Amino acid sequence: MNSPFPIRGFNPCESLLRHTPEQLRTFLRRMKTLNMNTIIIHYDYGWKRYQKLILEECEKAGISIILMTFGPRTFLSYTDCKPQWLAKKEDGSLWTEKLECETNPCRFEPECLEAFEYGIKCWLKELPPQIHHIHMRAADGGYYCECPKCRHLPQSERWAPFVEIFAKTVMENRPDLRFETDIYYKRYDLPENQTPYLQMTDLMFDTFNRHNSFSLDDPNEPKRKHILADMTGYGTAVDSDGPNGYLLKRLQEWNSSFPNKVYIHENTMGQSFLGVFQHGTSALLKDLELYRKMGIRGVCYEAFEPGYSSFAPMFELLAKFMNGEEVFYEPTPLEKKISQSNIGMFCDDPDFPLEKWIHDPFQLKHNQLYQKILTDCTPESYREFVHFAFEHEEKLDALFIGIFAQKWGSHFKKIQFKNLSPEAEELVNSRKPWDYMEKIPLDQDPIAVCKKLVLELVEKVTEV
Repeated sequence: MNSPFPIRGFNPCESLLRHTPEQLRTFLRRMKTLNMNTIIIHYDYGWKRYQKLILEECEKAGISIILMTFGPRTFLSYTDCKPQWLAKKEDGSLWTEKLECETNPCRFEPECLEAFEYGIKCWLKELPPQIHHIHMRAADGGYYCECPKCRHLPQSERWAPFVEIFAKTVMENRPDLRFETDIYYKRYDLPENQTPYLQMTDLMFDTFNRHNSFSLDDPNEPKRKHILADMTGYGTAVDSDGPNGYLLKRLQEWNSSFPNKVYIHENTMGQSFLGVFQHGTSALLKDLELYRKMGIRGVCYEAFEPGYSSFAPMFELLAKFMNGEEVFYEPTPLEKKISQSNIGMFCDDPDFPLEKWIHDPFQLKHNQLYQKILTDCTPESYREFVHFAFEHEEKLDALFIGIFAQKWGSHFKKIQFKNLSPEAEELVNSRKPWDYMEKIPLDQDPIAVCKKLVLELVEKVTEV
């Protein structure tokens, strides 16, 4: 028997507002049965509504909370944020005009740097005494500033001054806290100034865009060079043929430079998978063996109650391994098939014969509807998927299915929506749905509010 990983947990990401209180309790209490000891809780989306419940349940279950925030969105909200502080496109227009999930700042705006530090101080003062571990991320996505001064810098260096301010401010104001930041999409290169990272107690390496059905060291991973070129931050492949190999090389560099600090965030349930299991149990178990050999401190898997059931058997095995138990696992025929194929994420191939490999009626229908949305989104397939999701709300993330499928179909000009109410227009035009949900007053049920709007989308969807 091996020693347990110090960090064994889940990260619900921005999904909290799509949980009922009962679902959130179920999720947290299950962590105790799995002997998971860590949860990453998103401050920006859902913390204000569910803070009391989360603190109570985590205390009962012996779960440590890492309170995570998108630094720009949260810290600049304590100030009179000026548009000129925010990240710009090459033509000078703003990527985002307000503070939201994907808002990044410009490092060459001195007032912004001062405001950022002020906001950190305000946020630290408001932390409840139960919080002992905090995490700051940049904005989600890759909308970094492209102003004349920024555009010649790697994206990681465009964000670097804010990491430095964060470390300095925490050390000066709350040196008792554990604190960390993330190594993520377009920011995987080692920083020029390593001092703030050395001061941090932990570092979260996010394996975003990895292929979940192949271990990081599998030479047979699908190359997906277009994804590799995008995730590096330079627009060209660097020193690997595929995303998994690239991530492993960067992980080795970070772990070597900052020993005993790095843990992993795996995008296991990937919100855009819409609850479709990716058949990567064998790959993720192999990765845990690799992480143990490397001295990685542990893993927090992306997971949330809506849609959890499809992933539950895998999480049970991963939890056993992380707890030091021996795990014997024989890949399923479908898992073997995928591992021998040069495919992308599961279900994105319109010709893949799902009925040959999946025999459970619910799973087969779910996978077939997802396949349709990804490969041939029509008003009929959109309506069918959303109705199916709401019929199975206990198993599926129905709200996200309704919103994501709409965005997917609209992006590829497959479907459109006319004569929507102002509220529905605002929801579909929100860059991310959780920005919309977070604004819903605390005395209203965010799920009920958004369900009504999604059903309006179903009613008004038409062909382009």
